[in-house]
Amino acid sequence: ENSFHDSDQLITLKFLNSTWIQLRDTEENIVFSKLMDQGEEYTYNSLQELYLTAGNAGNIIIAYDGKTKGKVGKAGEVIDSLIVENIFDK
Repeated sequence: ENSFHDSDQLITLKFLNSTWIQLRDTEENIVFSKLMDQGEEYTYNSLQELYLTAGNAGNIIIAYDGKTKGKVGKAGEVIDSLIVENIFDK
């Protein structure tokens, strides 16, 4: 079962180094697309159900409601259309 919709929460992407990201919605519309600089953050609500594509998953740290969970992936790993909420247990 999908526990994703139990509650809405804020998801924050934090960037350790310059990393290109793109976030798309369930209809493939681009919501956000940018080369993020070191130290930048992007926050959105989990109810938006965004899919993350990024050039380097090891540069991105995820936080749920301000609680840091860890990196999206390994250094140099390219991710495509990943649902961020599914990476970590909340």
